[in-house]
Amino acid sequence: MTLSRRALLGCAGLAGLAAAGCTEEVGRERPVCVRAGELTGHEDLDGAPLIYEIDERGRNFRFDDAFHARLLDWLGFFTAETGVEIDEIRTYGSWTDGEPNCSSWHNAGRSFDLARLRSGGRDLMSARYDLWGGSAPAAQLRRYWATAASLHHHFADVLTYLFDDRHRNHLHVDNGVTGSNLSTFRGGASRVQNHAVQAICTHVWGQPVPIDGDWAEPTRSAVTRITSDLAIGGDLTDEATWREFLRASTARF
Repeated sequence: MTLSRRALLGCAGLAGLAAAGCTEEVGRERPVCVRAGELTGHEDLDGAPLIYEIDERGRNFRFDDAFHARLLDWLGFFTAETGVEIDEIRTYGSWTDGEPNCSSWHNAGRSFDLARLRSGGRDLMSARYDLWGGSAPAAQLRRYWATAASLHHHFADVLTYLFDDRHRNHLHVDNGVTGSNLSTFRGGASRVQNHAVQAICTHVWGQPVPIDGDWAEPTRSAVTRITSDLAIGGDLTDEATWREFLRASTARF
């Protein structure tokens, strides 16, 4: 199936839209279309220019104010935990016009597609799995999943190359579930979170487990070993444990 750029950006989180690469869950808040003039344009994120991945040029991207604030919080968290200063962010976009049918948090200005984090003219993290695929060195995978961990700390929906083929070139985030709150671990109910935990165990912590989306053994034991080494106790359904697991994973960038 060939999709337009609007459809490629339309991955927000509604079960009825799974065929368009959007979601796995029912019963959540639905996105509401907004017009461009209702949103605030930004050319940077905390001073780091936002560059459109397609043509490598700066753009004025439009965001819901509360969602933009969450992105600023995320970037501050990432910088504090990694000690890395980002001076350029490559993206596939934020808001898209969804009229007449809203199918994505992009249509509400509440999602963002991250392609690369750069500094000094070079990639520090590339989400372009479509380019590096199965040949990526361990350090590249570690940085990808450490970045995903930082995003999971703030957002419940972080869609990676494990979600579907449409996310092989970017990390999608939206606050359709979390709003202005930090995320919580949903006890294995979210395939997105299960995949992330398994990939973080494997690529960030060197505790390889099957990356199959199931919250079961040996994933549970790997998580227990990691949290025990971190001396944070509990399990990931405990908010403090979940956030410390993600914070420590981010710091291994």
